[in-house]
Amino acid sequence: MERLDSRRSLVVGALLAALLSAVALGLVTRIWSQPLHVPFQYAHVAGDDEQDATLDMMLIKNVHETGWFDENPKLNAPFRQRWAEWPMGGDLLAYTIKKGIVDATGEVALTFNLFWLLTFPLTALVAFPVLRSLRCSWSTALAGAVLFALAPYHFRNGAGHENLAFYVGVPIIVLLCMRVLGPDGGVPSVAELRHRAGWRPLLWPLLGTVLVAVTGLYYLAFLLTLLTFSAVIGALARRRPGRLAIAGIVAAVGLVASILANLPTLLYRWQHAPNILGVPDRRLGISEDYPLRLVELLSPVSGHRFGPFAALADLLLDPGRKGLGTAMLGLAAAIGVVVAIIAVLLGAVRDRARDSWSFEARVGIVIVGALLLGMQGGLSRALELVGLSGVRAWTRIAIVVAFAGIVVFARLLDRARADLARRRHVLQPAVWGLILAVVVVVGVLDQASPAMLPKPAARADLWNADGAFVDTLERRLPANAMVFQLPVVDFPEHGGIRRMSDHDLIKESYLHSKTLRWSAGGVRGRDGEWQWPAAQLPTHAFLRGITAMGFSALMVDRYGYPDDGNAILARLRKVLGPPMVRREDRLVAWDLRPGAPALLAGTNATQRNTLVRKLLDAPRLYLGTDVDPIVDRGESHVICADGSLTLVNPGPHHARRDLKVTFATGRSAARRAWVTVGGRRVPISPEAPARVPIDLRPGTTTVPITVHTPGLRCASAPVNALPSVSAEIRPVRLPRA
Repeated sequence: MERLDSRRSLVVGALLAALLSAVALGLVTRIWSQPLHVPFQYAHVAGDDEQDATLDMMLIKNVHETGWFDENPKLNAPFRQRWAEWPMGGDLLAYTIKKGIVDATGEVALTFNLFWLLTFPLTALVAFPVLRSLRCSWSTALAGAVLFALAPYHFRNGAGHENLAFYVGVPIIVLLCMRVLGPDGGVPSVAELRHRAGWRPLLWPLLGTVLVAVTGLYYLAFLLTLLTFSAVIGALARRRPGRLAIAGIVAAVGLVASILANLPTLLYRWQHAPNILGVPDRRLGISEDYPLRLVELLSPVSGHRFGPFAALADLLLDPGRKGLGTAMLGLAAAIGVVVAIIAVLLGAVRDRARDSWSFEARVGIVIVGALLLGMQGGLSRALELVGLSGVRAWTRIAIVVAFAGIVVFARLLDRARADLARRRHVLQPAVWGLILAVVVVVGVLDQASPAMLPKPAARADLWNADGAFVDTLERRLPANAMVFQLPVVDFPEHGGIRRMSDHDLIKESYLHSKTLRWSAGGVRGRDGEWQWPAAQLPTHAFLRGITAMGFSALMVDRYGYPDDGNAILARLRKVLGPPMVRREDRLVAWDLRPGAPALLAGTNATQRNTLVRKLLDAPRLYLGTDVDPIVDRGESHVICADGSLTLVNPGPHHARRDLKVTFATGRSAARRAWVTVGGRRVPISPEAPARVPIDLRPGTTTVPITVHTPGLRCASAPVNALPSVSAEIRPVRLPRA
């Protein structure tokens, strides 16, 4: 009966924590006044961090229309988007939930919003029982769960990163680390595991590990690294090497669960040749770009409600704006973190049965491990060498630090209650409840910065305008008609050019579409690469080719061009006449069908097929270097370090291209320079551009390109003092061999 009461108390507490977190969220966001049919985030400024919301809504729409997101026939026309190449197994549970919501509501934006709102009570639901397991009283566990569910990290990631905001597995990470650090380990010994009953204590930890594995690759990486760190410390401090074996079992279960969740991706990559562009590409050293900063952890949140705190946060922000700004803990968690680190520094980690600081010190060890991993120059840089380069933003380990801090803060509240009770002989439950209520209200207001709250009303006009534009296209074009989109951009990521954000071509088309197919959305390095050389053809040849391919319309986003697209629009009007539809000063679309007879005049089916093959089989040249970035000068691309040319000829015959190497306009500081391409050394100068013939055999070949500019350094030289190559080359960062 006692065990039943304990379980009932645990369930009631978890449900109440979920309810209170939902109420708190509703109050701070004023959710009743928000238009839920408009997405909480919708990119509207170049480089906007809300661009990832587009990607998420694309996947939500896909799982609704096709059942899952491995393939999408509406994108990457005339082929289809094959999203299975992108590792998404860490988001398996998130998209399972989203599929249930979108199938019930039929609305993508509403599903997108509801899932983000749902992540708050779900986080509190898991956090409460974990806090109870970590020796927090029922009341302080309740308060701690609500504060953790509304952590600044949750708002900063926002709906655009709502899969990261689904951090329900983070409390389990801290719990497992504490178990292997504890005096008794909290886990069975290796000897006990030889018997079936010995596995019983591991059941819930292993189930929790599976939960972590299917709610984010980041969180699985945090679990594996912190658990290993804690197991090593525990084994050395307690002289119990068996804890390494326990950690190994937990890690193995997490890896197996992750492999199973990512099975579609693994099968796709096994069945297809490696992607030439390395998708997803994560260069070595990427972890140094998004470091964890201790001062940011303890800083007030950006845009704090209290003016002096907001000013302090601005002063403490990294001057170079390095990092994602996701590491602020909030006052409650920051207090806990400081106390835990002090406990470690005082040496309280030693095993003294009556040492009241021993527990806090163990939490401090977990925090120190997170800091060692996430800070610039930390262990994450070394972990890239063993395959963790895909985990690029270790600053996100701050949410693990936040929960650890909440654990200590909750226990400090319990101590305060005990001290008050001793002094007053008795502390009335109503008084204690009032104290906790004040703590929670102040904590939530401290953590939920108004600057980070969703503002869908501010996005409504843009959302509706894009929708109206697509609706007009769909009324004038037949079902399943293909629309070619300009400019051609990389997808996913790296597609933000000039005034366009990443994924804008998806945002202003597919998200609002029901019947059309779109050229955007092909995973870079695959069968959509034909679009790059096609878009560089003379206007008439380009239009002739895509019309022969079966495209019914052409859409241009003017924000992707240096002159707002005036030049290309003039060329298109000359061939196609006035556009079919336009959206204010940005989107313009033409119906290709009226001009098709003139464009394809005198061609039969065989000749039209030849036009299509010329587009699909056009040779492609990729310039890759180890420096970042390769400067795009509009008509040419600066090269200032040794690199390589990767030549791709998808057709069956040899092809030949002339690589133009020159200086840009203006006087060059280097009067003598040369470029060596594939062993051919060619002198260049501002007055004498060089053309290097390139032979492209069928398939893929790579030749080295070496730049010699005596007396010049890439970092300090003016752009027009450095060599550049012709615009026929696509500047990308190719993966290292």
